[in-house]
Amino acid sequence: MKTFFTLIFCITACLTKAQLPSDTLITYITFENLKGPDDGYGASIDRPIGSGAFKNISDRDNLRVRMAKLENSYRWPDGSKIDFTKRNSQHSNTGIVDRYTLINPTTKDTLFLFVDPYKTDSTFYIPKGMVAVNKEVLAKEIAVQLKSIDNINAAKDAFSNEQENINKIANYIASNIGLVNFIDRESLRKVMTDTQADSELKNYLFKLYVLNKFYALGKNIVNTKAYALNKMKESFINFQKEHPDVATGNIKINLN
Repeated sequence: MKTFFTLIFCITACLTKAQLPSDTLITYITFENLKGPDDGYGASIDRPIGSGAFKNISDRDNLRVRMAKLENSYRWPDGSKIDFTKRNSQHSNTGIVDRYTLINPTTKDTLFLFVDPYKTDSTFYIPKGMVAVNKEVLAKEIAVQLKSIDNINAAKDAFSNEQENINKIANYIASNIGLVNFIDRESLRKVMTDTQADSELKNYLFKLYVLNKFYALGKNIVNTKAYALNKMKESFINFQKEHPDVATGNIKINLN
């Protein structure tokens, strides 16, 4: 009997672990090459964090993603999110540097974080008073989005009834992670370039692919591309049942 309960515990532990986000999703949302603690990193105007957000200011997607990486990489020691809204700019020996005023919600201590948005560091570190985001924290933060994707996939007619939720999650991904990591041209090219298919349908299928690839990474599902593609196929089949009069072009052929 003891062996039986030990086996059940091990299986449960494995299943619970499998629900944590993948390493790939962590790398998408955080600074690349993020190392351990360094008390001096970002603590002074002479040693700011090189976020690179304004390195190519005309690239709006890069600006949004690099700004998001600053917010996504770090948390307070209790795992809570850091409020980066209090910012002002200061002149340094090398140019303009942003100074963030951060208030720890638990201790009420104030921390100043210096960030150089015009330079990109090759290696990033964890500033004093912070921790790096981990899978357990990320799993809690994206649980609402993953649950909404479950509801969207289970809906009888998501095209008609779930557009608001679809757009909300797509905007969340675009703002916090960037869409580029969820677009696989080989899976989407034929569908998106089908000139005979309804444009709203193509946009709908595109967003569902992105959402479900995000879902697969959030649940650590093996072969995220195949998972997202299969979900897009299922959504298209359901769409045809509910909207038989909408032009679908060659999508049915291209999704086989």
